[in-house]
Amino acid sequence: MREGSARTEFQRSLDISRIYRKAPQTAMPRTEMGHMLRILSWNIGRGYDPERIADTLGVLRPDVACLQEVDWNNVRTGSRDVLQILADRTNMLGLFSTEFVELPSPGRTRRLAGGGVTGNALLCRVGPTACFRIELPSALDWEHDADNMKVPARVRGWLRRERRIGCRFGLAAEFEIGGAKVVTVSVHLEDKFGGVTNRFHQYQAVLAAIDACGRNAAATSIVAGDFNTFDSRLARFRSGDTDATALGRPAGVAEAAWWKRALLPATGFADPFELDAWTFRIPLVFRAKLDWILLKNGGVRDCGIGSFSSSDHRPIWADIEVANAS
Repeated sequence: MREGSARTEFQRSLDISRIYRKAPQTAMPRTEMGHMLRILSWNIGRGYDPERIADTLGVLRPDVACLQEVDWNNVRTGSRDVLQILADRTNMLGLFSTEFVELPSPGRTRRLAGGGVTGNALLCRVGPTACFRIELPSALDWEHDADNMKVPARVRGWLRRERRIGCRFGLAAEFEIGGAKVVTVSVHLEDKFGGVTNRFHQYQAVLAAIDACGRNAAATSIVAGDFNTFDSRLARFRSGDTDATALGRPAGVAEAAWWKRALLPATGFADPFELDAWTFRIPLVFRAKLDWILLKNGGVRDCGIGSFSSSDHRPIWADIEVANAS
């Protein structure tokens, strides 16, 4: 490990593989769920303004919120426990697990300053019956590939600026809703290297983990999160992806369209949003659908997109009718 990138005392105190519970300070009300469930997915961009994020969650009122890029004790977000703040302000149960240990490094700007961890999270209006991590395959080693000459120079530069330890994963929880089983996974797929091929392999690993646990046969299954589906001619100026990792995506077809038309149907999961329902933008330059709520064994009554609020992503939500609910 390079000089200036040793773990902080806080980072050493954590178990990266553990799922941490963030209970609200006031007792959660007893909630009897019917057969309808509002799922929200949102990359909160680390959580620079958790109070504002909580206000948005209060307006949209999800039953389960799948969150990505959730900070805990990083300098850039005021050394705060972002999920604990959200749990307190929404009066929902928080579940958190670490994606990356954000190592202190001279290459980090104040806006990127680490010292803590970032990860995926769930906010739940009802307690889960079980929860577990799903480790995802990766084409990128965040800790060591900054010195790997087989990795493109622009990717190595990114890794040097943001020294990290960890890997992409899905945070999964089971719920009993209206007498039926629901499995929900919050996931954040890789955008820095590996392209469409690696992202789709990561998605397939989530489905395989659900199947391996026997949780997909009768359950309503939801995979929601930031899929980073931005491969396009313009996006490649940033990502360094090539046709070799495009998984057959034809030139001129956006990655999100390729997922919706060619990749997802065979998996049995569907997304209720139109392709022009973009969730991420670089003003005047680029916008794309990066965020998804994928459903199997259930129906969608309604869906929508929230406004920008302390993140470069917009939240999305779907009202889901649970399959086989009594």
